[in-house]
Amino acid sequence: MTTTIERLSRQHQRDGFDCGKPPLNDFLARFVSQYEKRNLARTYVLVRPGDVKVLGYYTLASSAIEFDSLPAANTKKLPEHPIPAVLLARLAVDLSGRGQGLGGRLLLDCFERCLLLADQIGIHSVTVDAIDDEAARFYEHFGFTCFPEQPSKLFLPISVIKQSAAD
Repeated sequence: MTTTIERLSRQHQRDGFDCGKPPLNDFLARFVSQYEKRNLARTYVLVRPGDVKVLGYYTLASSAIEFDSLPAANTKKLPEHPIPAVLLARLAVDLSGRGQGLGGRLLLDCFERCLLLADQIGIHSVTVDAIDDEAARFYEHFGFTCFPEQPSKLFLPISVIKQSAAD
């Protein structure tokens, strides 16, 4: 399936999006516009070329990681204060697109966008709060590591993303 990822706009059809997880559906249907208007987050949508129906989306926001929450192996040469990060606040694929690699496509686009940001403002990691165990396994498949004290919260250093992009 040929798809494109673009910044969410008013033209995108969000009604009817169903990923099977009500909080993710509700965010797209009811709250995403408020987050955009208030500059709290940016959302990117997956659509077919020339179509406005949202097949998937992800949302990014700025964040910070508490130094003490990182595994000791990841704190070498870091200052002992909050570490800059990007929060992958949400990622969802409509049930109609399941099993087609669309979640991975969205995540790789997220990585590309975060690499651009890292060159402009400095970012140590991408973080995510997995909505459930299935989501946590998805992120672990792409190299994310759980925070020691919070197994549903995961991170992936930008250095790892850069290395993967170079390979």
